[in-house]
Amino acid sequence: MKLNLLLFFFSTLVTLSWAQTPNLSKYNEEIKKVEKTVKYFEVEKINDQFYMLIGGGGNVGIYISDENVVMVDNKYEIIEEVLMSSLREITAKPIKYIINTHYHHDHSDGNRAFGKMGIPIISHENAKIRMQKVTTLYGGIYDFIDGFVQGQYPSEALPIITYNSKLTLSEGGEAIEMYNFGSGHTDGDTIIYFKNANIMHTGDAFVRYGYPYVDLNNGGSIKGIIEVLGSIAALADDQTVIMPGHGNLSSKQDVLDLRDSLMNLYQKTILGLENGRSYQEIADSIEETLVGDPNMPKAEITKINYIKSIELELKN
Repeated sequence: MKLNLLLFFFSTLVTLSWAQTPNLSKYNEEIKKVEKTVKYFEVEKINDQFYMLIGGGGNVGIYISDENVVMVDNKYEIIEEVLMSSLREITAKPIKYIINTHYHHDHSDGNRAFGKMGIPIISHENAKIRMQKVTTLYGGIYDFIDGFVQGQYPSEALPIITYNSKLTLSEGGEAIEMYNFGSGHTDGDTIIYFKNANIMHTGDAFVRYGYPYVDLNNGGSIKGIIEVLGSIAALADDQTVIMPGHGNLSSKQDVLDLRDSLMNLYQKTILGLENGRSYQEIADSIEETLVGDPNMPKAEITKINYIKSIELELKN
């Protein structure tokens, strides 16, 4: 009897352990690809204190004060040396803070490296909560994300400073304002505004590759990202330099253009669904198709996926 109970306990334990093992195959494939292909970053100078590092993940923002560096996002752990090499081409000053715009791996996987160095990491409180879990990203907008599982971050990679709606830091005479405008790309997005310099980093709340990815599995909202884009535009003025999560340096008008395009799509989707139109009929009623990065999936397919995702969001 005791032997049977031991066998049952062991069998149950193995089954539970197997069931709880996340399938990180897509994540591991991406990491291998990044390690193999990313050897340098393009460094774009905004002025003597601000730079943007492009390539191999989300855009990294660099602010250089008299004594220190504040870094916005940090790409992947596996290319930390490439990132530091690019930074050292600009400055030898130490990194004082790293700000995560959100929890997705292509923006904050570098936490795994920089956290071990003892550099304080800052994020919205929901971004930290997501990092503490195994998460499955929403694959309904871009099929290549379907089934993508992101693993739990180790404790040393977690942000140690979090906030709810707004946080302001002062560094080297610069007021660094961090805002969460609600659910958009995720439920833990941070918009960083360097107020005195009038420079902003939006993370993936604003991107330039076409239809923005919205992670509906992790607090994201298509209706919400339209509202967030409006809030970003309201914070900016016509001279604000905007670093998007992906893509070229942008302006307030670029943000408004994306907001208006998505609002038009959203409103026509609701109208089409109410009138019993098919996804294709709704797509045909929307004159504009957002075309951005040629390496992204076909924009017409993504438009239909957006329509389906809006329908899903309306049902939930």
